[in-house]
Amino acid sequence: MPKHLTEDTPLLRTPDMYQIENDAPITEYANETLDLIADARTSGIPDGANAFCSVGKEKRGTVQMQLFARINPATDIFEQVGFRSHGCLAAIACAAAISQMLPGKTLEEALAITRDEIEAVTGPIPKGRDYTLYFGVEAIKALVGDYLIREKQLKLEALDRIVRCERMTMECLLTENCSLRDSRVDLELGEDW
Repeated sequence: MPKHLTEDTPLLRTPDMYQIENDAPITEYANETLDLIADARTSGIPDGANAFCSVGKEKRGTVQMQLFARINPATDIFEQVGFRSHGCLAAIACAAAISQMLPGKTLEEALAITRDEIEAVTGPIPKGRDYTLYFGVEAIKALVGDYLIREKQLKLEALDRIVRCERMTMECLLTENCSLRDSRVDLELGEDW
């Protein structure tokens, strides 16, 4: 067992936030990060959610962020956003931060959110866990893409003009599991069949 852990070191386990392993020592996490997780008022699925995404990677267990949103179809403005996340505390914090950042934003404003803006809300993420910031940006793209496919019935060509899929980039390769990538494949197959 690592020196910084004891047998009674608690893991975060709720229906919406599930820490799958003791990752970095808790002392490596900023107070802002821990406060954000402790006050995770946006966890869960909002009533009337009309957009969903899931992004993550499998490495010693699955690291995953799921975002759920209710977006007003008349204005394309995020009304409410919730999350579920499992993995390290950094992944949970990023999902919580995004769910607080998106309400009131347009789709375009959401897609403009950067890793640095997410980290400004979470506080500094420990080295070796900062890949979760990439997941966060990809999750926003996937959430917007799901909404455009589900609510606006966009086809692949129109979707690509709004939410570009940058295949084989570092972000794409790092985010091994992406619900929007899966939806794009479904659209490609559906259009070709």
